[in-house]
Amino acid sequence: MIELPYLIIIIIILHANFCSAMYENERVNEYHKRKYKWPIEAFVPETEGWRKLMQRRLKQIQFIEDGRERYNAWVQVIGSALVTPNFTHYGWGLARAPQHLVDLLKENLYNGLNSTDNQTLEGKVEVINDGGNHAYFFRQDQLNQKVLHELLPMHERWSGIELVPSVAYGLRAYRNSSVLRMHSDKSSTHVISCILHVDHSEDSEPWPIIIEDLLGETNEVYLESGDMLFYESSKCLHGRPRPFVGSWYSSIFVHYRPYDWNKDKDLESHYAVPPMWNDVLSEKERDVEELEIVGTGFLEPSCYDNWCALSKETKKWYGPAPFDGPVIDPGTLLEKNDDKTCSL
Repeated sequence: MIELPYLIIIIIILHANFCSAMYENERVNEYHKRKYKWPIEAFVPETEGWRKLMQRRLKQIQFIEDGRERYNAWVQVIGSALVTPNFTHYGWGLARAPQHLVDLLKENLYNGLNSTDNQTLEGKVEVINDGGNHAYFFRQDQLNQKVLHELLPMHERWSGIELVPSVAYGLRAYRNSSVLRMHSDKSSTHVISCILHVDHSEDSEPWPIIIEDLLGETNEVYLESGDMLFYESSKCLHGRPRPFVGSWYSSIFVHYRPYDWNKDKDLESHYAVPPMWNDVLSEKERDVEELEIVGTGFLEPSCYDNWCALSKETKKWYGPAPFDGPVIDPGTLLEKNDDKTCSL
């Protein structure tokens, strides 16, 4: 079924600040010119677990009936599975933020919570389902720049590459019943990143961030105040699909890109979508759970907390991370722990 026989794809070229239109036949020509193939012969990285994870998700996409949603899902997943390179073995790690930065961030957070002068309700964010309780957003432009530049060396040591600062934003304070849908970030600017958890209310229940690693494992990470989750943010799907229970939960989000990064990675994900993207599999062929795309976020509506891996065995990690240490590789921790639960 082809809903859009003469499809025009609108692509936002972020660094040039304009839109350009591309006809489907032009896009397919670029697909072949770049020697992409379907089925995909080699995923990036080519680990057994990552291949299995991406093959399942690509199969799920082929059951999405709406053409626009199906194409958007192809772009998101093919970018993670194939286009965006990886720079680390697992795709994520844990570390402790410098205490003086944590103190400054907590001071600004509490000032914001106690006064309406520096807080605003954050506008609509596609991947956040807040149940009507919009997140607070505290402006702190100078402090964000300080965090962005002071944390740069840690991100370079972890990734092993020279980086350029992209953006640090926040503080965001999620409120009761908030959900952050599983998603990956834009590959033009959000490549090597961290989530620095500043603090949460005393009545908060533990609220893990879920992240898929490059070995195909699903991890639940429970951060404490001052913990940083380092992650390849345009590569590894991440989110908080379980509803938050509590008054507030606040973090700052810090993003970098490689020094010689080609910002057209977002455009390349369009080129890599196979020509058969508009074919829909019949329900008789279904052997995977349903996948929905909302904006740039994903959910699996038939599963527990809208994400199927959470009803299966996941690896659980509990902060706080050690002080004054390097970014902790999850593999190093697993060498010391035989089960699926690890306290840092």
